[in-house]
Amino acid sequence: MKVKIALIAMLPIYMFGLNLDETIRLALQNSDVIKEQEFNAKQSRANLLAQYGRFSPKVGLQYTITQNTRVNDSVYTINLSNLQVTYNLFNGLIDFYGFKSYANLHKAQQYMYEASKQDIILLAKNLYIEILQARDNLAISTESIRLLELQKAQAEQFYLQGVKAKSDLLSVEVMLANAKVTQSNDKNLLHYATLVLQKLIMQEVDTQTLEEIGLQSLEALSFDRERLLNIMLSHRSEYLYMQEMIASIENQKNALYGNFLPTLDVSFSKRWYSNDVSVLNRFGTNLQSQARLSMSWNFFNGFSDMYAIESKRYEILATKSKLSDLKKEMILSLDKALDDLAIAKEQYSISQKAITLAEENYRITQNRYQQNIETSRELLNVEVALNQARLHFNQSQHRINLALANLERIVQNPLLFLD
Repeated sequence: MKVKIALIAMLPIYMFGLNLDETIRLALQNSDVIKEQEFNAKQSRANLLAQYGRFSPKVGLQYTITQNTRVNDSVYTINLSNLQVTYNLFNGLIDFYGFKSYANLHKAQQYMYEASKQDIILLAKNLYIEILQARDNLAISTESIRLLELQKAQAEQFYLQGVKAKSDLLSVEVMLANAKVTQSNDKNLLHYATLVLQKLIMQEVDTQTLEEIGLQSLEALSFDRERLLNIMLSHRSEYLYMQEMIASIENQKNALYGNFLPTLDVSFSKRWYSNDVSVLNRFGTNLQSQARLSMSWNFFNGFSDMYAIESKRYEILATKSKLSDLKKEMILSLDKALDDLAIAKEQYSISQKAITLAEENYRITQNRYQQNIETSRELLNVEVALNQARLHFNQSQHRINLALANLERIVQNPLLFLD
């Protein structure tokens, strides 16, 4: 009994059914892109912490031992020890703005990390929905084959009885062959989508146990564009990343102005001298103690600082142009996503009515065909219409979920929790 329990515990979660949330978790957990961005974020944090050293004193200890040989070949040893503490009192605010620049870069890297996460989440959602759609398409084509096989058996019976011509039987056989080709294509699409998802989550997937995604009521899927636009501009990682990059470059430019200001340093040093190599006397003789306050000011360096500032100014303008272009692209993507959602909702409503009519029409025509009132061609046409209605209904249902996933990525906020 214990062995059975242990074996059950070792079974992967997909054996019990995989849902969308678990798919997203596994995708994030196994993504090399996410791991790369995590390391980049840690690197940027280490770079930021390294900047604190600019505001700390510097302590150095130097020890020198020298052996000298006189003309008479006598050897004497000199020990020189030097302890020095230096502290920068003012550096033209270069350190201050440099620290702020690294802080901006760290925030920018965090936004890039979040953007990568959102991309992986969207990819996982799309693959999951594509598998559900491919699975439903395969079920539709399989059901179409079942109906055509029943019709083929009926057509063969009518042909043997001399009630229908052989052309009716051949028409059904042609439609059946085409349906099997469609089924084969559906199997291939489902298999490929499954392979891509398995590569993403690093686990095998049983498509038959994938949980369906519930469809929200169409009334709940109405969103205010202006509100979504404001949410997008305040949450979208790529947009915030560009803003932090601009702030970082501006701080780099401000740091360059510090080159026109003086530098003020204070230092304290203490030196010991001894001509004895023994440990006890190594620091035996006090040679000198010194406290120093020094100031340096560069009056001219060939205009290099001026042109460096000008270069940063152009870099800021170029990055702001990129930000403006990104904003336009984001707004365009938002409008397209809203249009896609509206079209998907409209198609869903139409196909929902169409499938009801097609099923009723099929039942009526099938009964008339069995009573030898309708021809096989008319029944085949009705079956094609029914199959198309089912496909359109299936596609529109999943298209809504795809549109929602894409819209959530664009605004980077759960849509169903806006209120």
